[in-house]
Amino acid sequence: MLCIDDSKFRDIENQVKKSYPLECCGLLIGANTSEKKVFEVRPTKNWNVERAHDRYVIDSKEFNKIDKETRKKGLQIIGIYHSHPDHPAMPSAYDTEHAWAGYSYMIAAIEKGEKIEVRSWIFNEEKKQFEEEKISVY
Repeated sequence: MLCIDDSKFRDIENQVKKSYPLECCGLLIGANTSEKKVFEVRPTKNWNVERAHDRYVIDSKEFNKIDKETRKKGLQIIGIYHSHPDHPAMPSAYDTEHAWAGYSYMIAAIEKGEKIEVRSWIFNEEKKQFEEEKISVY
């Protein structure tokens, strides 16, 4: 289960609306104990300029910098979020090809710039596919 407080969840939704019709992305910072708990949401730049409407790329240098800062606080990157403009909140073939095990993948589908559906997924390395993860907004 991925637990996130309402204000951070709304921050992600606002970023999704603001970036529409392009994909936005960012990192979920927190703790991975008996349940994953998000303490911080860190928006990142989508470096995919050619296909920003349906692909995202997080720069590895930015990822590593945030990871280092996060570990100094005793936390870790527990997930990645991104939007799917006018597409379902389900992992695409591209998402599956680029997934890493151990992270939550929160996908926020936005339809016509307004309606948002958010779902979270975990990549099962053995099966080479995503499995849905429950989101608890508190």
